Amino acid sequence: MKRIVRHHLDFAISYNKADEKHTLLAGGYRYLDHVTDAYIEAYGESMEEAFSFAAKGTINVMFELNDIQAKSKFEFEVEGHDYSELLFNWLDWIILLIAIDNKVASNFNLKISKLGSKYQMTGYAMTESVDISKHGYKTEIKGITYHEMEILQESGLNKVRFILDL
Repeated sequence: MKRIVRHHLDFAISYNKADEKHTLLAGGYRYLDHVTDAYIEAYGESMEEAFSFAAKGTINVMFELNDIQAKSKFEFEVEGHDYSELLFNWLDWIILLIAIDNKVASNFNLKISKLGSKYQMTGYAMTESVDISKHGYKTEIKGITYHEMEILQESGLNKVRFILDL
């Protein structure tokens, strides 16, 4: 039986386990301790991989990521003056893809380039139409915030941390 999260505090209670120890060996994401919102750390060997897992962590807040079997290619282009703005715009694109296009994504192919004074990310997402009976619905994301956003390179990994306002 699937657990349906009906309130953003349910999300915080179910996903935040402050006493657990985590070892980061490869790309992925995890939910960090936060009282009311979703605080996500995504990481990977490249910044593209970290951004890809940031999107997956974001989508998993709203839907059951493992139930998404996307087969349609949806191309995108996102820009930002630095990695923080690029991450913000990327996650905003993910949320708008769901809200406006009624598409949910599960896999990403990303390429980040520096063009003059800004960064550009291009690629595609594998998507399918949102189906609440198939994907479930956990909680609503109101938006992304710059508060406590971090772009890091530690222990050979690229990491991004950000908060989603629930």
